[in-house]
Amino acid sequence: MALARTLERLHRLLFICLGLTLLSLAGCQTPPEIRAADVHPDWDPPLETTVENAVRYEILPEQSDIRFLVFRAGPLAKLGHNHVIQAKEVRGGILLAPEIHRSRFFIEIPVKNFQVDVESARADEGNEFFPQPDEDAIAGTTRNMLGEKVLDAANYPTIEIRSIGLAGPHWGLDVMARIRMRGVEREVLVPVAIDYQRDTLVVTATFTVKQSDFGIVPMRVLGGALQVDDPVKVRIRIVASRRERSPAPSQQSN
Repeated sequence: MALARTLERLHRLLFICLGLTLLSLAGCQTPPEIRAADVHPDWDPPLETTVENAVRYEILPEQSDIRFLVFRAGPLAKLGHNHVIQAKEVRGGILLAPEIHRSRFFIEIPVKNFQVDVESARADEGNEFFPQPDEDAIAGTTRNMLGEKVLDAANYPTIEIRSIGLAGPHWGLDVMARIRMRGVEREVLVPVAIDYQRDTLVVTATFTVKQSDFGIVPMRVLGGALQVDDPVKVRIRIVASRRERSPAPSQQSN
Protein backbone atom coordinates (compact mmCIF):
# COMPACT_ATOMS: atom_id res chain seq x y z
CA MET A 1 0.00 0.00 0.00
CA ALA A 2 2.83 2.40 0.86
CA LEU A 3 4.46 1.76 -2.52
CA ALA A 4 1.17 2.40 -4.31
CA ARG A 5 0.70 5.73 -2.49
CA THR A 6 4.26 6.77 -3.34
CA LEU A 7 3.74 5.96 -7.03
CA GLU A 8 0.50 7.93 -7.02
CA ARG A 9 2.27 10.98 -5.50
CA LEU A 10 5.03 10.75 -8.13
CA HIS A 11 2.41 10.47 -10.87
CA ARG A 12 0.59 13.59 -9.66
CA LEU A 13 3.89 15.47 -9.33
CA LEU A 14 4.70 14.60 -12.94
CA PHE A 15 1.31 15.99 -14.02
CA ILE A 16 1.96 19.25 -12.13
CA CYS A 17 5.42 19.65 -13.67
CA LEU A 18 4.12 18.95 -17.15
CA GLY A 19 1.24 21.37 -16.61
CA LEU A 20 3.62 24.16 -15.58
CA THR A 21 5.76 23.42 -18.63
CA LEU A 22 2.68 23.60 -20.86
CA LEU A 23 1.75 27.01 -19.48
CA SER A 24 5.26 28.38 -19.88
CA LEU A 25 5.67 27.16 -23.46
CA ALA A 26 2.20 28.05 -24.69
CA GLY A 27 3.04 31.75 -24.70
CA CYS A 28 6.02 31.09 -27.01
CA GLN A 29 3.98 29.58 -29.82
CA THR A 30 3.04 31.51 -32.94
CA PRO A 31 -0.73 31.69 -33.48
CA PRO A 32 -2.11 30.87 -36.93
CA GLU A 33 -2.76 33.81 -39.22
CA ILE A 34 -6.32 35.17 -39.10
CA ARG A 35 -7.23 37.25 -42.09
CA ALA A 36 -9.08 40.53 -41.59
CA ALA A 37 -11.97 39.13 -43.63
CA ASP A 38 -12.43 36.38 -41.03
CA VAL A 39 -12.89 38.79 -38.12
CA HIS A 40 -16.35 40.29 -37.73
CA PRO A 41 -16.73 42.87 -34.92
CA ASP A 42 -20.42 43.32 -35.77
CA TRP A 43 -23.00 40.56 -35.57
CA ASP A 44 -26.40 40.47 -37.21
CA PRO A 45 -29.61 40.50 -35.12
CA PRO A 46 -30.01 37.15 -33.35
CA LEU A 47 -32.88 35.78 -35.41
CA GLU A 48 -34.77 37.05 -38.40
CA THR A 49 -38.53 37.28 -37.85
CA THR A 50 -39.71 37.59 -41.46
CA VAL A 51 -39.89 33.93 -42.50
CA GLU A 52 -43.44 33.65 -43.77
CA ASN A 53 -45.74 31.48 -41.61
CA ALA A 54 -42.82 30.15 -39.60
CA VAL A 55 -43.37 28.94 -36.04
CA ARG A 56 -40.98 30.32 -33.43
CA TYR A 57 -39.42 27.98 -30.89
CA GLU A 58 -37.42 29.18 -27.90
CA ILE A 59 -34.47 27.14 -26.66
CA LEU A 60 -34.95 25.67 -23.17
CA PRO A 61 -31.50 25.93 -21.54
CA GLU A 62 -32.38 23.68 -18.61
CA GLN A 63 -33.08 20.80 -21.00
CA SER A 64 -30.44 21.50 -23.64
CA ASP A 65 -26.83 20.33 -23.58
CA ILE A 66 -23.83 21.24 -25.72
CA ARG A 67 -20.57 19.39 -25.15
CA PHE A 68 -17.05 20.02 -26.41
CA LEU A 69 -14.82 16.94 -26.20
CA VAL A 70 -11.13 17.88 -26.02
CA PHE A 71 -8.60 15.09 -26.52
CA ARG A 72 -4.97 14.54 -25.56
CA ALA A 73 -2.51 13.59 -28.31
CA GLY A 74 1.12 12.66 -28.91
CA PRO A 75 3.28 9.69 -27.87
CA LEU A 76 2.97 10.69 -24.19
CA ALA A 77 -0.78 11.27 -24.41
CA LYS A 78 -1.45 8.86 -21.55
CA LEU A 79 0.13 11.37 -19.18
CA GLY A 80 -2.67 13.86 -19.92
CA HIS A 81 -6.46 13.91 -19.66
CA ASN A 82 -9.27 14.14 -22.15
CA HIS A 83 -11.87 16.71 -21.14
CA VAL A 84 -15.64 17.20 -21.41
CA ILE A 85 -16.69 20.86 -21.51
CA GLN A 86 -20.44 21.42 -21.11
CA ALA A 87 -22.46 24.49 -22.04
CA LYS A 88 -25.71 24.42 -20.13
CA GLU A 89 -26.86 28.05 -20.29
CA VAL A 90 -27.72 28.05 -23.98
CA ARG A 91 -29.91 30.78 -25.46
CA GLY A 92 -31.53 31.31 -28.82
CA GLY A 93 -34.38 30.24 -31.03
CA ILE A 94 -35.60 28.35 -34.09
CA LEU A 95 -37.93 29.52 -36.83
CA LEU A 96 -39.55 26.40 -38.29
CA ALA A 97 -40.99 27.19 -41.72
CA PRO A 98 -43.64 25.13 -43.56
CA GLU A 99 -41.00 24.60 -46.25
CA ILE A 100 -38.27 23.14 -44.03
CA HIS A 101 -35.33 24.51 -46.04
CA ARG A 102 -36.42 28.09 -45.27
CA SER A 103 -36.14 27.50 -41.53
CA ARG A 104 -33.56 29.36 -39.44
CA PHE A 105 -31.91 29.06 -36.02
CA PHE A 106 -29.60 31.03 -33.77
CA ILE A 107 -27.71 29.74 -30.71
CA GLU A 108 -25.78 31.84 -28.22
CA ILE A 109 -23.49 30.08 -25.74
CA PRO A 110 -22.11 32.05 -22.74
CA VAL A 111 -18.65 30.66 -21.99
CA LYS A 112 -17.98 31.94 -18.46
CA ASN A 113 -20.23 29.31 -16.89
CA PHE A 114 -18.90 26.32 -18.84
CA GLN A 115 -18.86 23.17 -16.73
CA VAL A 116 -15.60 21.22 -16.93
CA ASP A 117 -15.31 17.46 -16.43
CA VAL A 118 -18.57 16.80 -14.62
CA GLU A 119 -18.27 13.18 -13.51
CA SER A 120 -21.58 12.03 -15.01
CA ALA A 121 -20.71 13.58 -18.39
CA ARG A 122 -17.30 11.90 -18.42
CA ALA A 123 -18.98 8.59 -17.62
CA ASP A 124 -21.29 9.13 -20.63
CA GLU A 125 -18.28 9.44 -22.92
CA GLY A 126 -16.72 6.12 -21.92
CA ASN A 127 -13.30 4.76 -20.99
CA GLU A 128 -11.36 7.47 -22.84
CA PHE A 129 -12.47 9.84 -20.08
CA PHE A 130 -11.42 7.66 -17.15
CA PRO A 131 -10.17 8.36 -14.51
CA GLN A 132 -11.91 11.45 -13.16
CA PRO A 133 -9.49 14.42 -12.64
CA ASP A 134 -9.31 15.84 -9.12
CA GLU A 135 -10.75 19.26 -8.19
CA ASP A 136 -7.41 21.07 -8.53
CA ALA A 137 -6.89 19.70 -12.03
CA ILE A 138 -10.42 20.73 -13.06
CA ALA A 139 -9.92 24.23 -11.65
CA GLY A 140 -6.66 24.57 -13.60
CA THR A 141 -8.27 23.37 -16.81
CA THR A 142 -11.09 25.89 -16.34
CA ARG A 143 -8.68 28.79 -15.79
CA ASN A 144 -6.64 27.89 -18.86
CA MET A 145 -9.76 27.43 -21.01
CA LEU A 146 -11.20 30.84 -20.12
CA GLY A 147 -7.84 32.61 -20.36
CA GLU A 148 -6.70 34.77 -23.25
CA LYS A 149 -4.72 32.00 -24.97
CA VAL A 150 -7.84 29.85 -25.47
CA LEU A 151 -11.41 31.25 -25.29
CA ASP A 152 -10.43 34.70 -23.96
CA ALA A 153 -13.76 34.94 -22.14
CA ALA A 154 -13.08 38.47 -20.88
CA ASN A 155 -13.11 39.84 -24.44
CA TYR A 156 -15.32 37.26 -26.16
CA PRO A 157 -17.98 36.17 -23.65
CA THR A 158 -20.12 34.12 -26.08
CA ILE A 159 -19.89 31.59 -28.87
CA GLU A 160 -22.59 32.05 -31.53
CA ILE A 161 -23.92 29.56 -34.07
CA ARG A 162 -26.44 30.41 -36.78
CA SER A 163 -27.81 28.58 -39.80
CA ILE A 164 -27.11 29.96 -43.25
CA GLY A 165 -28.56 27.12 -45.34
CA LEU A 166 -30.42 23.80 -45.02
CA ALA A 167 -30.61 20.81 -47.37
CA GLY A 168 -31.92 17.27 -47.22
CA PRO A 169 -35.09 15.63 -45.86
CA HIS A 170 -36.83 16.96 -42.75
CA TRP A 171 -35.75 13.92 -40.70
CA GLY A 172 -32.04 14.27 -41.52
CA LEU A 173 -31.02 17.76 -42.56
CA ASP A 174 -27.57 18.97 -43.55
CA VAL A 175 -27.18 22.43 -42.05
CA MET A 176 -24.54 24.87 -43.17
CA ALA A 177 -23.81 26.73 -39.95
CA ARG A 178 -21.68 29.77 -39.25
CA ILE A 179 -19.80 29.68 -35.95
CA ARG A 180 -18.41 32.81 -34.36
CA MET A 181 -15.78 32.37 -31.64
CA ARG A 182 -13.10 34.79 -30.43
CA GLY A 183 -14.34 37.25 -33.07
CA VAL A 184 -13.57 34.80 -35.90
CA GLU A 185 -16.24 33.21 -38.09
CA ARG A 186 -16.04 29.84 -39.78
CA GLU A 187 -18.61 27.79 -41.70
CA VAL A 188 -19.15 24.09 -41.03
CA LEU A 189 -21.55 21.49 -42.46
CA VAL A 190 -23.51 19.86 -39.63
CA PRO A 191 -25.70 16.74 -40.05
CA VAL A 192 -28.79 17.32 -37.88
CA ALA A 193 -31.57 15.03 -36.66
CA ILE A 194 -34.88 16.56 -35.52
CA ASP A 195 -37.49 14.93 -33.31
CA TYR A 196 -40.78 16.73 -33.99
CA GLN A 197 -42.91 16.49 -30.86
CA ARG A 198 -46.23 18.19 -30.13
CA ASP A 199 -45.01 21.65 -29.09
CA THR A 200 -41.34 20.81 -28.78
CA LEU A 201 -38.38 20.28 -31.09
CA VAL A 202 -35.41 18.16 -30.06
CA VAL A 203 -32.42 18.78 -32.32
CA THR A 204 -29.27 16.64 -32.08
CA ALA A 205 -25.99 16.88 -33.97
CA THR A 206 -22.36 15.78 -33.76
CA PHE A 207 -19.53 17.43 -35.69
CA THR A 208 -15.89 18.48 -35.40
CA VAL A 209 -14.15 21.85 -35.43
CA LYS A 210 -10.47 22.76 -35.24
CA GLN A 211 -9.25 25.12 -32.53
CA SER A 212 -6.61 26.55 -34.86
CA ASP A 213 -9.34 27.72 -37.25
CA PHE A 214 -10.36 30.21 -34.56
CA GLY A 215 -6.88 31.41 -33.66
CA ILE A 216 -6.35 29.02 -30.74
CA VAL A 217 -2.95 27.33 -30.45
CA PRO A 218 -3.39 23.90 -28.83
CA MET A 219 -0.81 23.42 -26.09
CA ARG A 220 2.13 21.11 -26.80
CA VAL A 221 5.48 20.25 -25.16
CA LEU A 222 8.49 18.06 -25.83
CA GLY A 223 8.25 18.53 -29.57
CA GLY A 224 4.62 17.43 -29.58
CA ALA A 225 5.18 14.30 -27.50
CA LEU A 226 2.44 15.61 -25.20
CA GLN A 227 -0.19 17.94 -26.65
CA VAL A 228 -3.82 18.93 -26.88
CA ASP A 229 -5.31 17.65 -30.12
CA ASP A 230 -6.47 20.36 -32.53
CA PRO A 231 -9.87 18.83 -33.49
CA VAL A 232 -12.65 19.20 -30.92
CA LYS A 233 -15.72 17.00 -31.11
CA VAL A 234 -18.99 18.89 -30.56
CA ARG A 235 -22.19 17.22 -29.39
CA ILE A 236 -25.40 19.26 -29.47
CA ARG A 237 -28.81 18.48 -28.00
CA ILE A 238 -31.16 21.45 -28.27
CA VAL A 239 -34.67 21.33 -26.81
CA ALA A 240 -36.92 24.17 -27.94
CA SER A 241 -40.52 24.98 -27.03
CA ARG A 242 -43.10 26.49 -29.38
CA ARG A 243 -43.81 30.14 -28.68
CA GLU A 244 -45.56 31.89 -31.56
CA ARG A 245 -46.09 32.04 -35.29
CA SER A 246 -43.97 34.53 -37.22
CA PRO A 247 -46.14 37.12 -38.97
CA ALA A 248 -46.49 36.94 -42.74
CA PRO A 249 -45.10 39.91 -44.74
CA SER A 250 -47.69 42.64 -45.20
CA GLN A 251 -49.29 42.95 -48.64
CA GLN A 252 -50.66 46.10 -50.18
CA SER A 253 -54.18 45.93 -51.64
CA ASN A 254 -54.64 46.80 -55.29
